[in-house]
Amino acid sequence: MSRNFSRSITAFYFRSRGLALVELMISLVLGLVIIGAVTGIMLSNMQGFRTTRGLSQVQDAARVGFELLARDIRQAGNVPCGNDITIVNILNPANGAGATPWQYDWDNAVKGFDGDTALSGVTNQIAGTESLVMLSGQASDTYMEEYSSTTNSANFVVGSSSPNGHSLNEGDILLVCNEKLGTIFQMTNGSGAASGKIVSNTGNRFQPGNCSKGFGEFFGACTVNGVRADYAPNTVVAQLSSTAWYLGDNGRPDEGGRSLYMVRLSNSAGDAALSRIEIASGVTDLSFRYRLVDTADFEDSDTITAANRWADVNAIEVSMSLFSQDQNISTSNLDEGRLGRSFTSVVAIRNRSL
Repeated sequence: MSRNFSRSITAFYFRSRGLALVELMISLVLGLVIIGAVTGIMLSNMQGFRTTRGLSQVQDAARVGFELLARDIRQAGNVPCGNDITIVNILNPANGAGATPWQYDWDNAVKGFDGDTALSGVTNQIAGTESLVMLSGQASDTYMEEYSSTTNSANFVVGSSSPNGHSLNEGDILLVCNEKLGTIFQMTNGSGAASGKIVSNTGNRFQPGNCSKGFGEFFGACTVNGVRADYAPNTVVAQLSSTAWYLGDNGRPDEGGRSLYMVRLSNSAGDAALSRIEIASGVTDLSFRYRLVDTADFEDSDTITAANRWADVNAIEVSMSLFSQDQNISTSNLDEGRLGRSFTSVVAIRNRSL
């Protein structure tokens, strides 16, 4: 009896005892090794994801920026009626004593500015960066049906291919043209889409306003009655498109603080205004070079301005440098560890022969 009882006690002892210290230490080490391996894999995957996302951000920003900028460059200086016609500009700023603001300056339908020249009308441009402005005529669904034979008449009648009538608004900056002549003016009144009556009067009702009622070519000072233009039925009515591209402060320093911006001429309750649009974030540098019709080389804006040959530019080389929004994803310690790339593209201006 006592022997069996002793064996039972011994068996119970071995079954109920805990882990030895050595066993516990081995278990802890193995657990730490497994946790470390899992943590390393997780961190590696997270870093790979952040790097891939950063590269995707850079590529998407470059793609959008180049695509939209190239669209404006291709259309620069375009006139729906032909590119070899005379353009008359009766907007007040184009006939004043000072320099014509870039958004109304058809004589410089393509023009670049170096880093020493700030783009007028823009408040967030990064100092020392270049900019590019472009003007063109964007064809609409509207055409002229009747133009008064009276010299000082500021009225004409339009038709539209739209069943709802024309889509023009009071204060729009417009361009009418035929095969010989084009006129840039501000629409000061429209008696409704149904009537189709357009007024281009002088006065201060809207800004910038017109200096003349006449649409014809004039020499010397712009007068109120001006010169009548020889416009006939089916004369094209287009809207003036004025855009500028530049590098601006986006107010988000944690993302790098810089973005590619476009500012465009718009209608603000009848007054012409500049509307700012952020196109792509992460663009840290923007530069342009220009090719002239009789050369094979690309020159900077200072060279073109000194030669006064902006009308002869037929292609533009665009260069952008971009950084990712995320930090600490690059092997470099510069630029807060952001992933950076540089891109260059050449875009031809369609209405100017290469």
